[in-house]
Amino acid sequence: MLFSGLFALNPHVFLDQHDAFIRFLSFYILSLIIIIWFTRRISIGLNQISDQISEFTEKKYTVRKQIPGNTEINRLYDKVVDLGEKSEHAQERLESSSTRLNGILTYMTDGVIATDRRGKIVLANTAALEYLNVKEKDILSRKIIDALDIEADYTFRDLLESEPEIIIDCENMMGEFTTLRINFALFRRQSGFISGVVAVLHDVTEQEKNERERRLFVSNVSHELRTPLTSIKSYLEALDEGVLQDPDIAPSFIKVSLKETDRMIRMILDLVTLSRMDSDTIILEKEVINLIAFLHYQLNRFDQIVGNSDANEKQFKIIRQIPLQPIWMEIDTDKLGQVIDNLMNNAIKYSPDGGKVTVSLEQTNTQVLLRITDEGMGIPKKDIPKIFDRFYRVDKARSRNQGGSGLGLAIVRDIVKMHDGFVWAKSDGETGTTFTVVLPYAPLETDNDDEASSWGNQTTDTPSL
Repeated sequence: MLFSGLFALNPHVFLDQHDAFIRFLSFYILSLIIIIWFTRRISIGLNQISDQISEFTEKKYTVRKQIPGNTEINRLYDKVVDLGEKSEHAQERLESSSTRLNGILTYMTDGVIATDRRGKIVLANTAALEYLNVKEKDILSRKIIDALDIEADYTFRDLLESEPEIIIDCENMMGEFTTLRINFALFRRQSGFISGVVAVLHDVTEQEKNERERRLFVSNVSHELRTPLTSIKSYLEALDEGVLQDPDIAPSFIKVSLKETDRMIRMILDLVTLSRMDSDTIILEKEVINLIAFLHYQLNRFDQIVGNSDANEKQFKIIRQIPLQPIWMEIDTDKLGQVIDNLMNNAIKYSPDGGKVTVSLEQTNTQVLLRITDEGMGIPKKDIPKIFDRFYRVDKARSRNQGGSGLGLAIVRDIVKMHDGFVWAKSDGETGTTFTVVLPYAPLETDNDDEASSWGNQTTDTPSL
């Protein structure tokens, strides 16, 4: 009724207002549609950007279909995609670096331990875990001074302030005790802020052992040389004070002095030999020989020595168990002769009067075994692993009385090793000792006599038994 009243009063005004309302309503609806369309389009783009960012945060860098159009949303989306690609490349570089670092740490022979700024362990490589005999889960988050068992002597502040070098002994995963040298360094940021400590663990067990052996060797050399020098000095002083005029005493004093001098000369020559072996300055001068003839030649010399009652008060019998068939080998005759001399001298020195020294030779397809057995007092089992060490003596007093230097068996071991062989001793600890020398053997062609050494023409004076 209101519209009809208005229409009745002024129909032109009403029509104008009605048209304006219709136009306004149409414009409003069209604007609303446009706004909804733009809002929806923006919403779709923003949702796609949001989804893309979510995938980037989950390290999923698959690029989706581009948003159609050329609006700010498209440009924003392009920036997000570009940022994602850069993040992907950065992630790949980071993972590659991490893989390389993990590979380096895993295969390092040195142990590496890293901590945070409070001294708690955040990283330990395989070598460190093996050295300390712990599992990774048991060492992470532990304080480093506790894990290294140095809390009694150091605090974490000491490590930060002085970065010390520490030597510790520990039992590894194999149940073996090792000596570790630990060096510390600080993690510093560009600002200078200390964010942690890294410890590098070096296995110096062998170095420490060598250093102890070197000190012991120097001490032994000093002692071994001082003893005969003191003896010689005493006798010379006595001779100088008038004993030289005594015809009953002077000759014995001179004889002892000469004996001690010879002992020092032998020791010095042995030391020179060992020193040259240690420095690899000795070169084997190998030649093809008949080992059977060579061995008989060496033993014939000892037959003459033990058969001379003036030179040797003991009466020995050398038993030879040596095959008749020639054995052709390529060896250094001078060095192998020294091996036989040292082993035979030991057998004669420590065998009782009237004893036997048995020398046997055995050939296999790949080895030649030389055995020298005496009937002496034997070697205690606890001493057998050490008898090839320098200056080691089972019975020190008796060895010195026999004039030994304590270096003979060490020389035997090194010479045999130079020939790619090995040597060992066997004894029940009560009676007799057998030394076995094993040398590699391969059949040699000796059809051409010019290639064979003169040892091939040697004849044996003593038949094989």
